[in-house]
Amino acid sequence: MRLSRPLLLAAIAIGSAFAQRVGAPTDDLEKLNVDELFSVQVTSVGRKAQQLSSAPAAVFVLTADDIRRSGASSIPEALRWVPGLSVLGSDGRSWAISARGSNRLFANKMLVMIDGRSLYTPLFSGVIWDAIDLPLEDIEQIEIVRGPGAVMWGPNAVNGVINIITKHAKATKGALVSVATGNEAPGSATARWGRNYGDNLAFRVWGKAEILRPAYSSPEYYYYFGPVFRDSGLVDNLNSASGHAGFRLEGQPSEKDQWMLQGDMSKLGRHEMISNPMLGPDGGGPAHSGYAGGYVQGRWVHSSSKTSEGVLQLSYDRSNIDYPFEGGDVTNLVVDYQRRVQTGERNEFYSGVGFQQYRDVSTMTPLLRFEPADGLYRAGDVVIRDEWQIVPGRLTGSAGVRLDYNSYHSLEYQPSIRLLYTPNVRSSAWVAASRAVKVPDRLDRALNFSRMVEDPALPMPVEVQLRGNEHTVSEVERSLEAGYRRQAGQHWSFDVSVFRSLYSRLRARDTTPTPIWTGTGLVMVMNLDNGGAARTYGGEISGTWQVSRRWRVLPSYSYLRDCERLPNPLYSWERPPSDLRQQGTLRSQHDISRNVQLDLMARGRSRDLAYSLPGALFMDARVGWRPVSSGELSLLVANIADRHVIEIYPEIGFRAIPTRRTFSLKWTQRF
Repeated sequence: MRLSRPLLLAAIAIGSAFAQRVGAPTDDLEKLNVDELFSVQVTSVGRKAQQLSSAPAAVFVLTADDIRRSGASSIPEALRWVPGLSVLGSDGRSWAISARGSNRLFANKMLVMIDGRSLYTPLFSGVIWDAIDLPLEDIEQIEIVRGPGAVMWGPNAVNGVINIITKHAKATKGALVSVATGNEAPGSATARWGRNYGDNLAFRVWGKAEILRPAYSSPEYYYYFGPVFRDSGLVDNLNSASGHAGFRLEGQPSEKDQWMLQGDMSKLGRHEMISNPMLGPDGGGPAHSGYAGGYVQGRWVHSSSKTSEGVLQLSYDRSNIDYPFEGGDVTNLVVDYQRRVQTGERNEFYSGVGFQQYRDVSTMTPLLRFEPADGLYRAGDVVIRDEWQIVPGRLTGSAGVRLDYNSYHSLEYQPSIRLLYTPNVRSSAWVAASRAVKVPDRLDRALNFSRMVEDPALPMPVEVQLRGNEHTVSEVERSLEAGYRRQAGQHWSFDVSVFRSLYSRLRARDTTPTPIWTGTGLVMVMNLDNGGAARTYGGEISGTWQVSRRWRVLPSYSYLRDCERLPNPLYSWERPPSDLRQQGTLRSQHDISRNVQLDLMARGRSRDLAYSLPGALFMDARVGWRPVSSGELSLLVANIADRHVIEIYPEIGFRAIPTRRTFSLKWTQRF
């Protein structure tokens, strides 16, 4: 706090000195009315630019203005306001994010990307959300597709796709400084500088540093194979610190060609409190976790004509994951080429090929290791998709299939068929049937989780092991979806979707012990396999109501039912998902005057039946003031009622703390 306050005051003073105009109007709600929101461009459904109203999928766009007005300090906080997306925090730093079920920390059925580059971690599946710390001011929009997206994006896009799209370098000309402070994030600072060289070359560089202190003498809870425990003590140190720096360079050497090169480096360190009865009488204690890495990504777009376009993309990631129970050095290389050709007035053909090579060198701990310690995974893919106008301007159909062959000698097929009906420019209806897979990760096939059991009734100590299975195959989802969108003039619009999904070959634990005599002791082995199955169904509805020229209201509601089943009583789930049956949000965006904004937000959730967690209602408020045209001062108060609620229990071994009231004061200045 001692450093953050001078930084904030200095930024305000500098901003006032460099401001061009005082009291400039905002008029943000007038810049993007209901009609324009209904027609906003999306690229994550068909890997091409198309209007939201004509996308045959359950897609939602979180615009840059939505992110700013939410007061979010991180991407997960901004995603809380997406209809049908379940976003749950465990300790102020760790997040469980999923759509249409299967939600847990490191949820493994959502494909998350930045500019089309996957952030999925093949070591243990899922996304390390607190390592995704790019400046929110650099985000153009976040596109969220609920439902399978495997044909266009590949395996693991099972329940949905989150594509974070950053701004072009040309759009970030000049300098930006942003500083923030609060009771949970006492210090956060972002700096960016960009420059254009004519019309054909532009770049930006940026850096960000942040300190988080979410613990507040908090009571702490943890989950252990069924029971939920509360520690007798209070936790004060769950601090984390991170640093991030990156760049983007792009050019247009000709009218037919465009290229982009970007990358970043980051480092994250966290204090942890470990709780696990297997660690001894004290159940663990303080620990440290960390993440360090970087990536480089390049893209070349060549348009030979108005009806033909090819895109070549290459990315290379390298990272070190250091968790108390698992970790390692990870590299990931992905090459992807896609081509789109309009073969006639009514037909468009899409094709592509890709290659991925993933390698890790895992670390060993007394409880957990991978066998073998080194892993290598390669996969190649071919995709074809055809889109045709059955009735021009009214009925459009598309069908495609993606074929992947991987190191596990497995050929995966992921087909999809979609129909879109547009009776007029203000309404559309769609239906889709898809098959998607989640490929095995290293944990599925190479896990060795062991502990010693000492019992006076036993003649000797017994080692109990839970092992992965090298014969594990991909989990499969078959999904049927439908949706309808409607816009009524400039005043309101709504979007509704329904779905039903069947899952097979889900990862489960066969608790039937297999005794193995090693010569020095007895080992009882249990294995992971594909014995689980599930079904889900539900729906989502969201709307936009333009109450007046300066006031907009955005409600949403989602419903989910799920049912998991196992083949016999000797099987068990590793842990059940935290799937909420009902969720709702309500946002009010009001431009009070030409330079003052008021945003009121509420989100509610039903009980988590799997863990007996209560339902909750949270209310937030944000005030934004622009004393100068190039700067904004904002104050966010989140969880106004100070509800102390556990949202989700983290993975076994880590602790959860209740939510609390937080505030954040932020100044952003552009030069």
